[in-house]
Amino acid sequence: MILILLLILVNFAFSQNPDEIVRKSIAVVEENDKRIETVSGEFDLKVAINYDLTVKKGNYEFIYAVKFENGFIKERKLVKVPKKVDSTTLMIAKQIERRRQSDSLKIKTLVFPFLRVRGNISERKVDYKFIGFDKINDKTCFLIGVSYKIKSDTAESEGQGKIWIDERSYVPLRCEYDVTYETKRFGRTQNKQFLDVSKIEDLFFPARNEVQVFPKVLFIKFGTIKVVYEANNFKIKNKLGEAP
Repeated sequence: MILILLLILVNFAFSQNPDEIVRKSIAVVEENDKRIETVSGEFDLKVAINYDLTVKKGNYEFIYAVKFENGFIKERKLVKVPKKVDSTTLMIAKQIERRRQSDSLKIKTLVFPFLRVRGNISERKVDYKFIGFDKINDKTCFLIGVSYKIKSDTAESEGQGKIWIDERSYVPLRCEYDVTYETKRFGRTQNKQFLDVSKIEDLFFPARNEVQVFPKVLFIKFGTIKVVYEANNFKIKNKLGEAP
């Protein structure tokens, strides 16, 4: 009886090991992203740009028709523009439209930004912490805290955040990060990032991605710019090598 209890305790402790949970989750995401590379289709993308600045306030919503091939965006067409929009925001919307092959639907580096490699890495430190259990859409998740610091020959980034990982499938369903970047070209910037992942058929895609930026001049912050990307009406036309 004592041996059985010890085995249960060992298994329980092992199941809550944050390093092991993240390792399994990364493996699941890598397999998901490999399958995304074989998929083509289309979806609608809503982009909301919100200004809450001392010099400007406003909220604008744009709709894009998006086509993707093998997991990469091939076309992003702006199909709906607000009736009243300033020239700067419209320029940003047009820049988003022109960005095509640079964007991927894979979720690995969105969920685990500390795995993103830029330049020659001279330092990488990542720590995980098991916080507890939480629920996302009625699914029980491991709630994992993350803190990291990365240095390369061109940039430095450090951040803290949380990842919600489905305890059954090890799929990351949500994450949020508070990140500071420093580059030789743009200096030091701070932002917050939020991501929700959704299942489309049997694959997982980024469904909602939010970025908050805090512009400043001479260390004085002027408020917040928030950009929210929401994907809807996914249609997968070609899947896992099948003919369209």
